[in-house]
Amino acid sequence: MAQVVGDHFVITLLAAPDGPSALVCLAGEIDLDAGPALSDVADQLSAFAPTEVVVDLADVTFACSTLPNFLARMHLTLPPNSALVVCRPTTNTHRLLEMTKMGQIATLRDDLPMPGYRASRTAARPLTLPASRSIG
Repeated sequence: MAQVVGDHFVITLLAAPDGPSALVCLAGEIDLDAGPALSDVADQLSAFAPTEVVVDLADVTFACSTLPNFLARMHLTLPPNSALVVCRPTTNTHRLLEMTKMGQIATLRDDLPMPGYRASRTAARPLTLPASRSIG
């Protein structure tokens, strides 16, 4: 597990041991302060080249254009046949995703995929970010 902690956000990155998939859990305020850490995550995942990335937004309390920018970057840097799945957005975050048409580049879900899903938190191996750090 790789984790980046900022003053108002936490980003956790997990990858499943049995396949090229990843889970990104975002929490707190996803704003400009989170931008550099999200860039690090996108770079790491680009190098890892998973065929599926699940982004869990259940614990996001605020999101601005930084979130759709991150998702767009992920879409552009992942291999062509990769799936980008965005799960459990709050009402306000869901509205932001709809306004920015993120449904055109990602599958939006109100729940996490079924138990046993390749990128589950319980069966994860760590990915290391270039520099797991506090951003403040």
